[in-house]
Amino acid sequence: MKQIKIIFITLLLTLTVNAEWKPLKSLEHYGPKAFTLKKGVVYVELRKYSESTEKTRYAKYSKSTRVALQIYQTLPHNKNVFRRIPLKKRYAVKKGEWGGLVEMGSWYYNGFMLDNAGKTWRLENAKDVIDMIKPIDTPAELSLVLWLNGDAQEKAEKYSAKYRKSGSGYIIREHHSSHEYSSWKYACGEYTFEYKINVSGKITQKKLIKKRKFKVCGGE
Repeated sequence: MKQIKIIFITLLLTLTVNAEWKPLKSLEHYGPKAFTLKKGVVYVELRKYSESTEKTRYAKYSKSTRVALQIYQTLPHNKNVFRRIPLKKRYAVKKGEWGGLVEMGSWYYNGFMLDNAGKTWRLENAKDVIDMIKPIDTPAELSLVLWLNGDAQEKAEKYSAKYRKSGSGYIIREHHSSHEYSSWKYACGEYTFEYKINVSGKITQKKLIKKRKFKVCGGE
């Protein structure tokens, strides 16, 4: 009888711990209203600039600019004012390069903010973006912190994450895998990372808790 009681308590504790974990989606799955902007801020926008060149005898060059993220509770009428502000790589909140058998290119994101007085501001780095939404206390905000500090959400073939409250902050477990053969550090393998993130949006700890390299990798 005592043994059955111990097994029951252990099972109950296991279910309780597992119940604390909640799914965390990648950033693209959250809408503009899933974030809480700090007082005085009415709109935040991230714009992406990318350029690429084909590796052929007659090389073709292309570039594009698009709105990658919008954060607001009520969409302001003058949000398009940011289109007149030039994108600059030195103000990138996130940037990177890529290359394949046929093409190569680079990209970066610029951030902008509109306050309740109608004044526009440039967000010069990732910290500036996080400052617009802290304290970090929604799933979307946790996902944005991860996205700003890594590239798994964009580059992984398969991606999943979960989170749970821990004191005043959060613990996140991010799992991703890719069969690609490329220069990406985490290509052709399976990885699970654990993060500790405080309410200020700072990653206070990051550790690799699972790693498995695939024996067979596909092409790009």
